[in-house]
Amino acid sequence: MWGTDRDQSAPEFGGPERQPFSSSASRLAASAAQVDPGRSDRSSRGRRRRGSVNGPTRRRFAPLILAASSLALVGVGVVHTVGLEPVGRSGAAVATDAPSRDPLTDALRDSVMFQCNEVGRRTSRYSPRQDALEDHLRATIAEAGLRLVEQDYTVGSVSGRNFIGVLRGRGPGAILVGTHFDSLGKSPCANATASAVAALGGVARELRGRGFERTILFGLFDNGERPHRGGPAAGAAAWLESFTSEEGRAEYLPNGGDLELALLISSFGSWSDVAGSHRASFPWSLAVPDVADWVGVFGGVGERQATADLLASWGRSTDLPARGFALPSWVPGVPPADEAPFRGASIPALVISDTGAQRAPEVRTSEDGPYFLNYGEMARRVRALAAVVAEQADR
Repeated sequence: MWGTDRDQSAPEFGGPERQPFSSSASRLAASAAQVDPGRSDRSSRGRRRRGSVNGPTRRRFAPLILAASSLALVGVGVVHTVGLEPVGRSGAAVATDAPSRDPLTDALRDSVMFQCNEVGRRTSRYSPRQDALEDHLRATIAEAGLRLVEQDYTVGSVSGRNFIGVLRGRGPGAILVGTHFDSLGKSPCANATASAVAALGGVARELRGRGFERTILFGLFDNGERPHRGGPAAGAAAWLESFTSEEGRAEYLPNGGDLELALLISSFGSWSDVAGSHRASFPWSLAVPDVADWVGVFGGVGERQATADLLASWGRSTDLPARGFALPSWVPGVPPADEAPFRGASIPALVISDTGAQRAPEVRTSEDGPYFLNYGEMARRVRALAAVVAEQADR
């Protein structure tokens, strides 16, 4: 029976030993047991294995159970340890001066709708609507009054085109605000990438006509989704290689200096002040609010100070909530962006996001459509991000 260890050939507890039934079959079985005494014992062990989880089995799986439990506890500890002091007031309505009919909100919505509905899949520069997409990217930079630099590149069999807007500073050095514009597979990627492109354009328009100490570069990069993300064929990597050349520095930094900070926008359209709207998985669910109103700032392991500085800048610019973390990019829950080549070049690279799939599991799926984004709340955070970029550019 299920769950018993009893050897049915053993004597009853407290009773006399049972005599086997005299038959040819029983005599053959007795003879076989004499020839191979371990056979009966092996058969008994087989019955125990099939019928119960015995001691050896439990001991065999105990290390795996212990390792899984330890990993879970370590995960919780890591998220708590690397999390920086949050700013803003999560879960509380914050007053805004935005008009009821906000031009920035309309511009963000129009950009996302155009990318998803008019262009559609943005997975190849040879797609039928690629020309329309590239014209939209050029217009995004032109409407902000920026100087446009286009970069065509080829890495192996992969070709791409990057679009860089330049807001020249008074002195040396530069900061970058960047994102990629391609989509993944058949997903509309409304939040995954289209919202980031719209947000970058919104930041650029908010800073139009202003002067800063450092140059601000606005990068719209090709080939940022899988399978090119983080590799040499990614648009961010190809651009950075060009930028670090002598010709590139002359193109973008006529006053000298270096690229000192990269702010990479990931998904940026999922916002809500309703409890339970942030659907983070374990262990993040134990470390962050369940209200989807906070911006995530994600730095690398060696970028804790840069992350803390940007978080402080956010707190000085707005009451909208934000939280910062210093974690490796491969940690589940860290939104994917274009940070890899910059960190590889020892340039601080911070990902700014609504946390992507940590908050909205439909990101990069067929359900990642433009009608589920909160464009009004997105506009408020774009204005806050523009104020942060302005402060960083004047440091």
